[in-house]
Amino acid sequence: SQAPEAGVVAYDKLTGEVIWKTPALGNVGYVSPAIVKIDGSDHVVMVTASAGGRSTPVDPGKIVGIDPGNGEVLWEYADWVCGIPIPSAVDAGENRVLVVGGYELGAVMIQVEKAADGSYQTRELFKTEEFGDQTKPPILHEGYFYAQYGTNNTRDGLTCMNMDGEIMWKTKRDPNFNKGSMILADGLI
Repeated sequence: SQAPEAGVVAYDKLTGEVIWKTPALGNVGYVSPAIVKIDGSDHVVMVTASAGGRSTPVDPGKIVGIDPGNGEVLWEYADWVCGIPIPSAVDAGENRVLVVGGYELGAVMIQVEKAADGSYQTRELFKTEEFGDQTKPPILHEGYFYAQYGTNNTRDGLTCMNMDGEIMWKTKRDPNFNKGSMILADGLI
């Protein structure tokens, strides 16, 4: 959860007791935390909203990695621009994290790397406005991401992107996929 007093809170699933909570991480959005593997360990990843725009400077949102055992913030990427973030982060394998947004805001892929001193750094691999999803995380299957990129101004339909940010195809309006739920079962979306 996100609130002005806390970014992410961990509870004991049997008692409801608060185990830990982070300080506020940034502007509040609608994103749920996700688990991503970094160097074989689980990290809780949270995405915050950007603020401003139009006539005011943009205050970018963040993608934040947290230790699930104690709530310590391990790393952050502080250049995600999406005022209404909804989809959770996606574990893209090999210490990569994909975050998408709607409203023509696209996607960003970051790399998380552990330094010799044990600290973590993030590096942007790519940003694209050609791939995103307004309401849910993309599906990753056999090295390709799939999302329904319906925005306020375009209907790109079901869109396929490779791991380097290259768009492979879009259904556009034929058929007209737009903001529906998707699951992966037996190799089929």
